[in-house]
Amino acid sequence: MKPVTSDLWFRAYIVKTLRSVSRKIQRGASTAGCLVFAFLLLSGLMRGNADARADLKEGVPELCYQCHSELKAGLSDEYVHSPFKKGMCVSCHDPHVSDTGGLVKDSPDSVCLGCHEKIRSLVRKSNLHGALKKGACTDCHVPHSGKNRYLLVSEEKEICWNCHGSLKEQVGKKRVHAVFKEGKCSACHDAHASSEENQLLAAPSRLCRSCHAPKCKADGVSITRVTRAMDCTTCHSGHASDTDGLLGPYGHKAFLDRECKECHDPVAPGGRMTTRVKGEALCLGCHKDAATVSGNGDPHGSGTENACTMCHNPHASKKKTLTVNESGVCLGCHERTEKRTVLMERTLKSIRCAPIKERRCFECHLPGHSDKPLYFRTDDIATCAKCHESQHEITHPLGEGVIDPRNGEEVTCISCHSMHAAKADFMLSFDRKRQLCIQCHKK
Repeated sequence: MKPVTSDLWFRAYIVKTLRSVSRKIQRGASTAGCLVFAFLLLSGLMRGNADARADLKEGVPELCYQCHSELKAGLSDEYVHSPFKKGMCVSCHDPHVSDTGGLVKDSPDSVCLGCHEKIRSLVRKSNLHGALKKGACTDCHVPHSGKNRYLLVSEEKEICWNCHGSLKEQVGKKRVHAVFKEGKCSACHDAHASSEENQLLAAPSRLCRSCHAPKCKADGVSITRVTRAMDCTTCHSGHASDTDGLLGPYGHKAFLDRECKECHDPVAPGGRMTTRVKGEALCLGCHKDAATVSGNGDPHGSGTENACTMCHNPHASKKKTLTVNESGVCLGCHERTEKRTVLMERTLKSIRCAPIKERRCFECHLPGHSDKPLYFRTDDIATCAKCHESQHEITHPLGEGVIDPRNGEEVTCISCHSMHAAKADFMLSFDRKRQLCIQCHKK
């Protein structure tokens, strides 16, 4: 392979200079002045380019390999990053100084997305992978070379299980989806972004049918005319289950036992699917202790045929409470909350609160059931203390008799902490060193 000389560095420097001039013009600087500056600078650089190249002891990348000999060995790996293979070290690295580790020219996400246009366009999708939100491309990919396809840091399934550890446990269930068992996560999911929930490659009804013809039946009668356009994952697990047909893994006993008549009227070929009782009365007939406030003008479920099905799947679910995917239900209306949460994640980098990271809204909120502010399961102090026991023991005075001078209400956890728009460590609304305290203690 012919070594790439410092011409690459020179061209990169020219491009960087022109981009800088372009930004100045966009900010209102004198167009003529900027262009004259660029012309004089580039003319000088071109005249001195030969001398600059002569100053290098050796051409790039061999000059780099004098110190980074271990990288050169990577050229013999099965998968090699194209710029690295071509010796274009300076396309990603600054040979002198940088604010980023490894002398990378910019943050890893900026450098990577500068070339990977397809992924850059995916960033506009609504469901963005958490790792990509943080810009941590190198959490999953090696930048130079490796032994795994797509330059993955390890096997595909191992990378996914690093964050989605609960899925690894499902491999031991009685029925396991073949592609899941083989660790082919990307057969169904896009690792970067998607317009579908759970970052699926396509809508479940279309994705599943690409391998499985619909065979849904009720009391022995085909109901594919009804289920053909439905989300298959509302009843079937895409990973594993202890029930035939990958139903569940959790579900109503009647559904898992295929006793449809317990809730539905008898099904006739070509007929409609109807329930024995209309609306939420069907659910509350058995779940008598499931108090609901949806009938009191509550927006969650009001105006729907059955308010229960807004948050619960009547057949099967991935959760014991048969709740649906919160990100699909809650974020559909609470878009502003999601935008603030994403901004918070980018600002704080590390969010320790699992329900926030994984968008498990129902961990803290019970819409349709709770009459507490913000639909908390209990009051917000008890809701937080359920997980943060040790922090609750040494906390700032809270609760009855402790009044927030800003609003005259009792001080609670969310008086200082913001679950969706925090600006400082520990998900605080303000920096705790001074700014937070003087919000109340101004004297």
